[in-house]
Amino acid sequence: MPYSRCGYREAFDAALADLLTRHTTLHGPAASPSSLLPLVPIALAALAYRTLGWAPAARTDYLPHALVTGFETRGPRVAGFGRNRRPDAVAALGAGPLVVERPACERAVHREIEDMYEEHLREAFTPVGQEPLAVWRLGSVMGDQERLFKWRAGNPAGVTDAQLATLRLASQMGAALFRIALADPGTEAEVTIGGRNLRYPAERKDAAGAHNWEKATAFALITGVREDLVPLVLTGPAFARPDGSASSAYREALHAYLKGGDPEPAVQRALEQAEKAKDWGFAMPPAVLLSQLVEGDEESFNLALADALEAHRDYYQVADRVDEPDTSVDLDILALACHARRRGWAIRVESPYLPQPLLRAAEPF
Repeated sequence: MPYSRCGYREAFDAALADLLTRHTTLHGPAASPSSLLPLVPIALAALAYRTLGWAPAARTDYLPHALVTGFETRGPRVAGFGRNRRPDAVAALGAGPLVVERPACERAVHREIEDMYEEHLREAFTPVGQEPLAVWRLGSVMGDQERLFKWRAGNPAGVTDAQLATLRLASQMGAALFRIALADPGTEAEVTIGGRNLRYPAERKDAAGAHNWEKATAFALITGVREDLVPLVLTGPAFARPDGSASSAYREALHAYLKGGDPEPAVQRALEQAEKAKDWGFAMPPAVLLSQLVEGDEESFNLALADALEAHRDYYQVADRVDEPDTSVDLDILALACHARRRGWAIRVESPYLPQPLLRAAEPF
């Protein structure tokens, strides 16, 4: 169990604050130069930061950033930021792959569920009378395929042909949603999904919203189908409507990176948003992992990858989260790992969360 869950970090922060308060009270406003650097609090803060990744909760000049962090660049995005900045993790990465285990999460997909999802597919692809095909159904069946993939990803058999077919279908559906959104209002958009040529009325509604954009982009990066990525780059998470979610900055940063140009400001906003949300009680997208991809630092990307997977594992071991489809795999993390592999980077993290057949298939565009 992580230290912070046991209350150790809170106790440490309180004790450190008490030390600083007593130091301030003792020396008062007429402090001598020798009292401006309280060695014991600095040493304890540095030890906590460099071994556990705990940044001091207290913001004070008594704890100089350079001394606490070992002269890191100020700001959250630095090489190897996070728990795997520990020397032992860096050494392990140099000696061989970092291994991130996954608790058993095998799920049986009932035949009734598969039949229901097949029926949803038929409804999404079959017009009723003179009515046009419903765009909203595409977003719904993409969610069905996402759940199928995640349930099956928990099985020890690895990635099967059925899972690959599910990924390709979901990727095509996501791309279709945003091709439809790109079409001129009042016209029809022709899309190809699973070998079917289909026509949908052009619209920019909830189906082309930020949540579906993030999922569709993850599927396109995992499958590596460039044609599926094109409409997502041309639109973006806020194309249909503003994104007011806690994930908005990450989505903007990912879009900025995929478009090219300078994604640095957007990435910084994503890191700041993730920092604010860390105690909100829900999982956030892997902003630090994306930042290392943007930075172009392969080693730090691998360290951040292990961090992200460990954080995902910790989150989904709590209460009834263990029964959710997301337990077996995080699409955003997997997508960035596959994309990094296509950049020619070695993925030096081994884990059931990162199905090897998908990584091996991730060849450069």
